[in-house]
Amino acid sequence: MRVDNVSDRALKLHNESVVLDCLNAVYPPEFDEDYLQSLKAGGVAAIKVTIPDVECLSLSQAVRELAGWFQRLRAFEPSRMRLVRSTQEIRTAKREGAIAVILGSQGAGFLGLDLSSLDFFERLGMRTMQPTYQRRNQFGSGCCEEKDDGLSRLGVDWVNSMNKLNMAISLSHVGYRTSMEVMEISKDPVIFDHSNPKALCNHMRNITDEQIQVCAEKGGVVGLTPFSMFVSDVKRPTELGVRDYLKHIEYVVNLVGVDHVGIGLDLAERHYRTPQIILDERRMLPGITSKFVEEVEDDFIKSGLAGLSHSELYIPWLNSMSQMPIITDALLEEGYSEQNVKKILGENLLRVFERIWGS
Repeated sequence: MRVDNVSDRALKLHNESVVLDCLNAVYPPEFDEDYLQSLKAGGVAAIKVTIPDVECLSLSQAVRELAGWFQRLRAFEPSRMRLVRSTQEIRTAKREGAIAVILGSQGAGFLGLDLSSLDFFERLGMRTMQPTYQRRNQFGSGCCEEKDDGLSRLGVDWVNSMNKLNMAISLSHVGYRTSMEVMEISKDPVIFDHSNPKALCNHMRNITDEQIQVCAEKGGVVGLTPFSMFVSDVKRPTELGVRDYLKHIEYVVNLVGVDHVGIGLDLAERHYRTPQIILDERRMLPGITSKFVEEVEDDFIKSGLAGLSHSELYIPWLNSMSQMPIITDALLEEGYSEQNVKKILGENLLRVFERIWGS
């Protein structure tokens, strides 16, 4: 593993750590040999992937997409990549040189009104789930709703079922009131797997100090993301670097302590956005992008090009999973101890998962 301008000390520590990306934006068609090598070059031990697609409201579609992941896994299992259900399996995969894959969902709408199917997905390996994605569904409100009515009765049942099945609850795309009610009801810790403090960047997807504090009080973890529109509302994407990202880590560390910080990159290095995708997203979720991102998107649309790189637009200083040691190097340079760097890179999330899933 070699990354330009990263110290030998950082590379050694990174290689020793269980590096866990709590939100990896890869889908089965993009997960090929090249992507696997990118993960290995970046010293990544485990990734949590999204299944089914974020907007999925169909149970049958969710099953088909899950089958697609199983088919993709079969091409690499067990020596190079493997589905995991426990923290022990993650550590074993790391020790044996395989990438651990954690299945999670960014919404629960596909469950319909019958929660019995939740057990089905848990038995097939799904380990995390969000109740909503951006908008309101049968369980509660998403972060992009103008009015957040909180959890429905079915949403309360969903939280209790998640606890009973030992599945981790994620709240990154969930509305403020709904997320607070989830944390009040849940007997287990929760995670915000790819969110940043709203105090530093006032975006609808970011979370308040109160949400961060309650998450920490419950024993949970916030996975900070370098996604440009969640990092700064005063800088263009091309002006952002790793130090801007570290300001968010530092803020949460100062607010609730280093034990409640993780990493959720939300990096889709193989994904390209088309003009139609961009315009559809703006229509369905007005205000979801920042003004600076919209400027880049507008220039792209005017250019007549077919695709805009996801990494170029959202995380210009980190356009490949192979570059993850940059974060480790920056944390060490900022004065974080090696023990605390290991916590941020993955140990904190492993602690939460072990408490929920068991060892």
